[in-house]
This record gives sequence, C-alpha cells and structure tokens, in this order.
Amino acid sequence: MTAIFRSLLFVPGARPDRFDKAVATGADTIIIDLEDAVLPEQKSTAREAALEWLANAPSSTRAGLRINSPRTADGCADIAELVVSGVTPDFIMVPKAETGTDIEIVSEALGSKKLMAVIESGRGLSHAMDIATKSTMGVLFGGADFSASLGADLSDPSAMNYARGVIASACGSAGVPAYDVPFLDVADEDGLRDTTSRVKAFGFSGRACIHPKQVEVVKTVFTPTEQEVAEAEAIIEALKASQGGAVLHRGKLVDRPIILAAQRVLASA
Repeated sequence: MTAIFRSLLFVPGARPDRFDKAVATGADTIIIDLEDAVLPEQKSTAREAALEWLANAPSSTRAGLRINSPRTADGCADIAELVVSGVTPDFIMVPKAETGTDIEIVSEALGSKKLMAVIESGRGLSHAMDIATKSTMGVLFGGADFSASLGADLSDPSAMNYARGVIASACGSAGVPAYDVPFLDVADEDGLRDTTSRVKAFGFSGRACIHPKQVEVVKTVFTPTEQEVAEAEAIIEALKASQGGAVLHRGKLVDRPIILAAQRVLASA
C-alpha cells in the first residue's frame, strides 16, 4: 500500500539550517522545496544544499524534494543534478503538473516511480485522473496557485469544493492519497483545525504545512481514534478468518469498500 502522510512540512531549500529542525517537528515527512520558496538567484545553491543534506540524512528520515516544474530550465537542472548525484529522496514532488506526461517525463528521467504531483491549474484539474494514475505517491492540491488563476477566494472553503472533489475522486480511483494545500494563516489555529476537518471529510489523507506549529494540529485531525483503529483491525481479522469467503462483522456483510476503508484507517494510524 502507498505510504500515507498525515502532515507534510515544507522547508525552503535555501535554508539548510532548518532541515534538521523540520524533521524534529514530528511531521510525517518533510519536503525540501526548490520551487516557490526559493528565489531565482538562489536556485543553484539551494539545489546543492538539499542534495548534500539528503545524501547524508539518516535512513530513518522521511524527506521528499519538490523540484521545479519539468517544463522550466530550473526543473530540468534539478532533474539532471539528481541523476548525477545519485541521491534518492523518499519521493519527488512535481509542481504545476498539467498532464500525465509531465509525471512520465520525470519518472523516466530519474528511473523512479516515487512521484507526487501538484495540481494547481485548470488544465491540470482537467487531467486529474491521468495525473493521479501516474503519481504513485499521491497528489497535492496546489490551491493557492489554482485560486489565483481563477480569481477565487482561497479563504472561502466553498470556493474550492469542486476542485477538491475532482482531485479526491481521481486519487480514490487511482488508489493514491490526496493531500490538501497548506493553510496560509499560521496564527489561526481554529481555522486550521476546521478547514482540515473539512478536507478530511472530502476524502483527503493529509495536509501540507508551511510552519512547524501547524504540524500537530494537522496530524491530530488525520489520526484515527483508538475506537476507529480497533474497528478497522476487527474488520481485517474477520477478513482473514473468512479465508476468502463472505465476511460478516457484527452481523453485517463486509464488502470491498468497507475493507479498503479499514485498510486506509490502519495506514493512517
């Protein structure tokens, strides 16, 4: 089963002094960002710092790398340096994915299937199914860029409902996790908790964070309760006991959607 991250903490690639601090927050994974968080004149030094740190990080460290779009010169340089360095992050995040071809190009160039796409445009949304199918580590909704392209209000939860629904459906069909855009108001903990609960109800598996103080709130929302875990374990045990036959649990027939939901709960736990 694909790894599921409840919290994904971005850290600027131009700030290597923050890499270890980001890991220490307890986020399920960090993402070293070579794209939006790095100024054009810092791209080269940020790339070098990120690759050096990743090459020497402990094996237990969960860390992804957001490269620049493969449609840009910086993105091509990121890919080339990754190949030369031999560094293998836990996953590569591909921003501004417009079609599944973007993911294929990065996958073939790096010889890696561990890719996570970012959908942040109308064109990307229209190819959500194709993108999700090729993004084995899941899809992140790039809501800030998406809302800007529409002139929509990202702070209004209902404004992005359609896009979130499309991405959640595509990821569900492809069998990969959907992750939500970071909550931009770092000081608004209640808003973070409320909007995170809303996207969880949509079927999202986790959420990106832009500040360490957001990690615990996001993890808490996406962490199943003890009761939910116990129920999921009981369903899986009933499945094993049936040895492939019909599964009855608490007097009810358990079908494939219920089993998949139980597996997702245990993966999140």
